[in-house]
Amino acid sequence: MKKILIMYATAGIGHKKASLAVKAALDEAAPGGAEVRIIDSLDYTNPFFKWIYLQAYLFMVNKTPTFWGLLYYMTDNKLVNIIVSRLRRINNWVNSVKLRKFLAEWKPDVIISTHFFASEVIGDLKKQGLIDTRLITVITDYRSHSWWLAPMTDIYVVAGEDTRKDLLRWGIDDSRIKVFGIPIEPVFSKPLDGKAILEKTGLSDDRITILVVGGGFGVGPIEEIVRTIDSISRPAQIITVCGHNEELRRRLEELRPNMKDKMIVFGFVNNVYEYMEISDLLISKSGGITVSESLAKELPMLVISPIIGQETRNCSFLTDHGAAVKVSRIGELKEALERLAAHPERLVKMREEIQKIKKPSACYDVAKLASEMADNG
Repeated sequence: MKKILIMYATAGIGHKKASLAVKAALDEAAPGGAEVRIIDSLDYTNPFFKWIYLQAYLFMVNKTPTFWGLLYYMTDNKLVNIIVSRLRRINNWVNSVKLRKFLAEWKPDVIISTHFFASEVIGDLKKQGLIDTRLITVITDYRSHSWWLAPMTDIYVVAGEDTRKDLLRWGIDDSRIKVFGIPIEPVFSKPLDGKAILEKTGLSDDRITILVVGGGFGVGPIEEIVRTIDSISRPAQIITVCGHNEELRRRLEELRPNMKDKMIVFGFVNNVYEYMEISDLLISKSGGITVSESLAKELPMLVISPIIGQETRNCSFLTDHGAAVKVSRIGELKEALERLAAHPERLVKMREEIQKIKKPSACYDVAKLASEMADNG
């Protein structure tokens, strides 16, 4: 039986969600057709490396976002990348002994990687002739970056034409690029009964419904966003998802009785697609997976102060295509919300633009590609 391995890294929630989406598509499309495993590549490194890999990223994007942006754009320079990539590969190689051993023993026919750490290690193994596998690298943002350039990648799966052009500028042959979109769970592309969801949540369909999501870690000025929504002149109702941030969830629950607008508050949920189904607007970070999920549900976005780097690039993709509104700081939010609430036709227009750019079946396309590559050897 052919073996397909799906790999991610816990540097944010999105990479894991993309991997789980592909796994779900493989299970749905061809159950039993191949042996499919999914792993966190950082579980196969030493504990300190795994801890610092995530913590360093979270510290920079949350505490020093300007430094993170500087690092992001500096390392996307071709000259800088020549130096940095060598140092990074040495570091990754030293800390991936357990991962290399696992790959050599399990011998997958195809590997689908949704994070550049895994792609880089696998690429180096292939280059040295230590494993014989086909490598699919799935880029989980709407623009590429030098970090994604893994040696010996057979196919790059990208979100759109802008991402494809980024790779072409780095010298990647067009035949190795597939414009499928970013994989999201199959359920996001399936129709749902919005009326039933409204009844279940106790919300009505006669006012603007705003979904506020802080990602898996519940980051961002969520409390300020909620207070601002509650202050606009037109009636609204709010759905807030706090992720794993229990302190934020507690504060919002304390705030709720004093609000004029109805609000329901959740911690971490596995059914955000239901709340997207009944919402008119999503206020959230512009991470690649969140953007793709909102596009699949044809849900316009409002992005506040995206983190310099991949988030600003993802946000620019949305605004360039008329699928989102960006505000630079929280103080501009009320005016933007007042305009959207007073002119619902703008939201209708945004949904029409989303229909032109959404790619909700990426998980199935990646699953099919991996199966074909496994069968063809």
